[in-house]
Amino acid sequence: MNTLVLRTDVSGDPGFRELLGRVREWDLGAYAHQDVPFERVVDVVAPERSQARHPLFQVMLVLQNTAAADLRLPGLETRVRRIDTGAAKFDLAFEMTEHPDGAVEGLLEYATDLFDPATARSIATRLVRLLDALTADPDAPIGSHDVLDAGERRQVLGEWSGAGREISPLTVPELFARRGAAGPQAPALISDEGTLSAAELDVRANRLAQHLVGAGIGAESLVALALPRSSEELVVAVLAVWKAGGAYLPVDPAYPAERIAYMLGDARPALVLATTGTTDCLPEGTQPVLLDVLDLSGVPATAPGARVRPENPAYVIYTSGSTGRPKGVVVSHAGVASLLATQAERLGVGPGSRVLQFASPSFDAAFWELCMGLLSGAAVVVAGAQGLQPGEPLADTLRTHRVTHATLPPVVLAAMGAGEDLLPGGTLVSAGEALSGEVVARWSAGRNLVNAYGPTETTVCASMSGALGAGEVPPIGRPVFNSGLYVLDARLRPVPPGVTGELYVAGVSLARGYLGRAGLTAERFVAAPFGGPGERMYRTGDLARWRADGQLEYVGRADDQVKIRGFRIELGEIEAVLARHESVGQVAVLVRADTPGVKQLVAYVVPRAGTSADPAPLRAHVGEALPDYMVPAAVVVLEAFPQTPNGKLDRKALPAPDLSAASTGRQAATEREEVLCGLFGELLNLTSVGVDASFFDLGGDSIMSIQLVSRARAAGLVIRPGQVFEHRTPAGLALVAEAAEDAAVPVLPAGSGTGRVPATPIVHWLRERGGPIGRFHQSVLLHTPAGLTLDRLTEALQVLLDHHDALRARLVRDDDWALDVPRPGTVRAAGLVRRAEWAGTLAEESRAAVAAEADAAAGRLDPDAGVMLQAVWFDGGPGRSGRLLLVAHHLVVDGVSWRILVPDLAAACEALDKGAEPSPAPVPTPLRVWSEALTAAAPGRADELPLWRRQSAGDDPVLGSGRLDLGRDTFATERTLVRALSPEHTAALLADVPAAYHAGVNDVLLTAFAVAVADWRTRRGKGSGTAVLVDLEGHGREDVVDGADLTRTVGWFTSLHPVRLDPGAGHRTGSGFWSGGPAAGEALKRIKEQLRAVPDGGIGHGMLRHLVPGGPLPRTAPPQLGFNYLGRFPAASRSEEPWTAAPEADALGGGADPAMPLTHELELNALTEDRPEGPCLVATWSWAGDLFTEPEVADLAGTWARALAVLADHAGAPEAGGHTPSDLTLVSLSQAEIDLLEADWRTAQ
Repeated sequence: MNTLVLRTDVSGDPGFRELLGRVREWDLGAYAHQDVPFERVVDVVAPERSQARHPLFQVMLVLQNTAAADLRLPGLETRVRRIDTGAAKFDLAFEMTEHPDGAVEGLLEYATDLFDPATARSIATRLVRLLDALTADPDAPIGSHDVLDAGERRQVLGEWSGAGREISPLTVPELFARRGAAGPQAPALISDEGTLSAAELDVRANRLAQHLVGAGIGAESLVALALPRSSEELVVAVLAVWKAGGAYLPVDPAYPAERIAYMLGDARPALVLATTGTTDCLPEGTQPVLLDVLDLSGVPATAPGARVRPENPAYVIYTSGSTGRPKGVVVSHAGVASLLATQAERLGVGPGSRVLQFASPSFDAAFWELCMGLLSGAAVVVAGAQGLQPGEPLADTLRTHRVTHATLPPVVLAAMGAGEDLLPGGTLVSAGEALSGEVVARWSAGRNLVNAYGPTETTVCASMSGALGAGEVPPIGRPVFNSGLYVLDARLRPVPPGVTGELYVAGVSLARGYLGRAGLTAERFVAAPFGGPGERMYRTGDLARWRADGQLEYVGRADDQVKIRGFRIELGEIEAVLARHESVGQVAVLVRADTPGVKQLVAYVVPRAGTSADPAPLRAHVGEALPDYMVPAAVVVLEAFPQTPNGKLDRKALPAPDLSAASTGRQAATEREEVLCGLFGELLNLTSVGVDASFFDLGGDSIMSIQLVSRARAAGLVIRPGQVFEHRTPAGLALVAEAAEDAAVPVLPAGSGTGRVPATPIVHWLRERGGPIGRFHQSVLLHTPAGLTLDRLTEALQVLLDHHDALRARLVRDDDWALDVPRPGTVRAAGLVRRAEWAGTLAEESRAAVAAEADAAAGRLDPDAGVMLQAVWFDGGPGRSGRLLLVAHHLVVDGVSWRILVPDLAAACEALDKGAEPSPAPVPTPLRVWSEALTAAAPGRADELPLWRRQSAGDDPVLGSGRLDLGRDTFATERTLVRALSPEHTAALLADVPAAYHAGVNDVLLTAFAVAVADWRTRRGKGSGTAVLVDLEGHGREDVVDGADLTRTVGWFTSLHPVRLDPGAGHRTGSGFWSGGPAAGEALKRIKEQLRAVPDGGIGHGMLRHLVPGGPLPRTAPPQLGFNYLGRFPAASRSEEPWTAAPEADALGGGADPAMPLTHELELNALTEDRPEGPCLVATWSWAGDLFTEPEVADLAGTWARALAVLADHAGAPEAGGHTPSDLTLVSLSQAEIDLLEADWRTAQ
């Protein structure tokens, strides 16, 4: 008997009949190798080993379909009986036995460490139920069958999900009035300054409320409160706003000024209340009402009688948004009465209780505390900021004011000792974050410890546990009154108890939605499938499961599921293992990408009181329980976790680990290696680089290789771009680099860069296109340093004009076109610079101002008159940063040119500021010298003619409604669509995928492009072939002229050539490319080899087409598709660091004359922006508006993004990676032979 590991593919949600076919196909393939011993399979696959589970699989299925053994012995009666060994070999083992009568008997064996009897019984019952459903309707999607029985459904949708309670929906003013009438002299507000009774607090709030009503505040009005945390003024003001009929917007004075300005600008409150001590936090121009100087002595002390309905807003809380923009959550009065009733019953709060007001006013827990204190008959205890500091100051506050009820986040509880004199016999509520068992063990003795849960999008709390005890995983309990909690799957169906799903909240506690963001509200607040007409539920993004006792257990965030090296990981699982270690008091695990393209798990721990934590044993502890890929790369030990103003763990403030020694490999041993390692890191935004790290595996590309060559020369080392591709690593390049003083540099005669510059192939191509070209340009927008003057900027620009020949060029329109470059000094910068005011206020207005100036600057370009450059300086005023817009005609710049010009401009300004003479690095090969040499070399590339004829030959089915018409399809008719890929996938595409396949970024992007176009074309009935004809742009600075060095040359060098890409037919099958299996790697290998077959980046096509007399390569219809990857650019930043990209324009802008003909029917221009959160691939799709509709292009854009994601995920698969014939230049091997050798090598390993 041999164990056979089988894989079942249920992707696409097939019917049972289709699934049987898939299983048959997979299993027959496996049976062909059934004689291979299981132990051999384990050795070859080499899975991640773990003591926690069996390798390769955890569920065993045994089918006993042979005749029962019949042992006959003379004089004996024999029977076969099952012997229970008392040990389970696997997590679950199903044994199915066929009987002669056709019946099938099943036996389930389970590991008692993982499953209890009830769970095992439910699994078996569900299997039988599912088999009945599948056989009854074999064509229905398998995911459509319900696995719940009627009893379970009643539990999770009725008994457990939340029972209704008859509670009058009173508003907060009505609830406070009820409390005041029941005990007017009872203490309501206690502080270091004294005690206010309910009646005294009522009078103060009434007077302020009368003032607010007089100022126009009423129902649906919003009043911002910029008041000190935990102060009498804050409590009075909140109550007064409610009595006036309005809602309050808390503004924590400790928040950054930018966030406060955003909140006030977004919410647009009718009034702002502040004190003289908090006005500094408010934006300039705000006119607050100052409560500490406001005289209310003559104002009536009676309530204003404003009418407030339950559906009116009570407060607006701003919470972080996934887009980076905070969003305001509008919460009404409707759920307050139910929350109060739940607090009273489950927390025992009421007259005589004292409730600490701990939370920041900008956190909804502050409303929870006010509700629990002011409305229940209890007293609210307020203390100054010092008295709320975790540790002894907070403990002293609890003791001094005899607090009976406090709500504190776990991070605060973990940082304090649980003294017996703290809340003795009282109630402690933990909320805001997941509560650990260690904290429960310390704080549950001597007091009631309750775990509460609730997103901001509810009336604070959605559920709470009962009193917790040591030794249990703390649940988040049961719903508050009149709220519903549902744990649902991706189809919004309830999951069985014990199964993890996403948590949804419904009922009266739901917020109204997001302030001014109807689209986001509709996305997160969805129709409740289990409620009445119009009932909504909120998608929390949290994962939870029902326990057998009907309580909810928090599992983690849905977005806490991350992917490292292709493996999906739940961070909470790692945290749980670390939390079990005896030295760990608190733990947090997150994914960091401090090195773009390199994601690593990092654990942060705070030692348990009285112990110390050592990172090495902790990593070993995780390794004993979890597979290797789940072991953190580093464990950082902290004295305490940083906190947000709301008392939650501030994940953004957790320090970066020191991974340099562990992650960068062998360090530099020579000065050259050290220089090159530093340059790698500088270009690729890496803190350190080992000498054996590949430039391209780390995210470099061909354009960045040019920058590397340039910076190496500036550092005293001479290397060629081709050597970067050949040697790749600092160690390899150090061996071939020459010292700058030893390198043979051609001595060019004076004036070599001036005079007539023959047209390069790309200029000839532009001439052939026809149409106006006066506005054809590229542009950048930069931050300028504070203190920059117009004169200083003009001087610096003059340095650029005199140093870089192309900027002085004039277009000569004779038969072949050419550029004429005059001598330095003849073009004056003063006539090219314009000064404009920079308000720098609202982003929309700033972008509009930049766009208007860019349009005007493009209109001032005149290539025929030699006006190739325009500069607009947005003056920010004395001591303030401004902006600089540079607009250059495309005839004289390309993407690489800006990487030369911007640093040169910055260096010139810096030198002039110091009173020094700017001295830009020399330009080894002027544009004119290159152009003449390229023309001379063109006839020598005649052997490429057959290649280029093959590329253009063949079928190119019409993709749109017709072919491009140069008269009709102009830039005026162009339409665009911009899409961005996630940093996670971008990082993999820049580093992981190229490293696995020894490929370049372009190879990866074009593989996905070819697959996407072929798939899109087939689905639209525009052709069934797999090959795609593409016009491919390159930087054109190829190593094809002996001695030429273009790393410092400004000009338009772009190359353009057709290439026919065929990824194969893998994209057509469900088990092919789209499943992320081997077909994805095969497609990438095919495209990589097809691109490698094109010599020198395709520059020869343009040379033969345009520079050889007689035209051996005649003009043909160009491909319908264009593709250009522009490389990596720093993302626009608001940090205002001088000479970096500014956010009011694209990283690399551009435009053309409206009447200029379009280049292709459809074009994709992509670049990578290095953003703070990691590299982000940004794709701009442009097309002729008369040939395609936007939905058609959006479909293609989505398909390309999906193909990229498949490649990114595929790179983490065990079978991913490998070489191709172009990698092995010393031997002649086919792809099949290479694959066979690599498979043998993996087996040997």
